[in-house]
Amino acid sequence: MDRERMVDVAVSVVSRFGAQALNLTSVARHAGVGRATAYRMFGGRDELLAAIVDREVSVLHERMDSWMLAVDDPHDKVHTLVTKTLTYIREHEALQYLLRNEPGELVSTLVASGPDRATDTTIIGVIVQRCLPDLDAQPALAGALHPDGRGASEFAARVVYSHMLVPGSSMTDDQVADLVCRAVLGG
Repeated sequence: MDRERMVDVAVSVVSRFGAQALNLTSVARHAGVGRATAYRMFGGRDELLAAIVDREVSVLHERMDSWMLAVDDPHDKVHTLVTKTLTYIREHEALQYLLRNEPGELVSTLVASGPDRATDTTIIGVIVQRCLPDLDAQPALAGALHPDGRGASEFAARVVYSHMLVPGSSMTDDQVADLVCRAVLGG
């Protein structure tokens, strides 16, 4: 069994039982391998969680790339990214389980909590950092973003995660996307 398959099993465990039930022993059992194999691959729960976050951010990043390539206009790119990301979140089984049953597990990835909260890494920071290089390949979009690519990406990610954590908005996804477009495209 390879590392990627073990991450698949770990995400499945979260989808069915939640993050609190996630440990290397349970992942090994569900994967049909020995506990020692899981520990050799990941070392501990923190490394397993980091592998899950890295993989899930990579999957979202790949989808965002394909969504951006499907449209040309900067407004359409931002609008598409927001609406499709919101849909992706709603369809993601593990995220939905956590939102319903263990929202604190998600909040802890969004909130900086260390001794220097200004420098702690959050999931929003990871997503922004991962997506910024893509703006270099999209000069029309990068040039249109306000205040700049990093600020616009961070703002959009914060809005999307706000809607993920607090569902039931009076706004549709299209309305949310339109507001994000106005904010980051200045129009």
